[in-house]
Amino acid sequence: MAVASFAVSAGGALMEHQAQSQAAKEQNRYYEQNRLNAIAAFQDRQVAYNNRIVQEQEAASAEKFDLRQEAKAAQATSTVAAGEAGISGLSVEGLARDFAGREARAKDRIDQQTDWTTQQLQAEKKADGYTTLNQINSVRKAVKPNFAAAGLKIAAAGLNSYSSYKTNTGGWK
Repeated sequence: MAVASFAVSAGGALMEHQAQSQAAKEQNRYYEQNRLNAIAAFQDRQVAYNNRIVQEQEAASAEKFDLRQEAKAAQATSTVAAGEAGISGLSVEGLARDFAGREARAKDRIDQQTDWTTQQLQAEKKADGYTTLNQINSVRKAVKPNFAAAGLKIAAAGLNSYSSYKTNTGGWK
């Protein structure tokens, strides 16, 4: 009876170790898939942020181009009107400088707004990196079970069986 008890206990310890090993493998597969998914999503979001930055810069460039065209048209209109009216000198030059100054200030505002938007998107990109790390770290890797622990359980089962046998029979005969 003691031998059967020992065999059952030892077999149970081995099966428990195998089950824990399988569970650890499954957990590590889950961890790896989560890590790969998080990295893929991070890369997609980084591409989207970069595209948005480029779009903002292109929109600012187009707006400045349109602004330059409007300023040139306004300067040409004022120069022609002044010429037709027979006006020349400092007042016409002052008006041209005024148009140029307004254009420069408007371009500076466009550049400042584009810089602010780019800085905000860069900050979001950086924060997204930390979010991705948190997502990866939210799933823990499994620790493989220690075979020595299973061996100790088997040894304990053997000692328990021996002790039981000694108690029930009065010793080995």
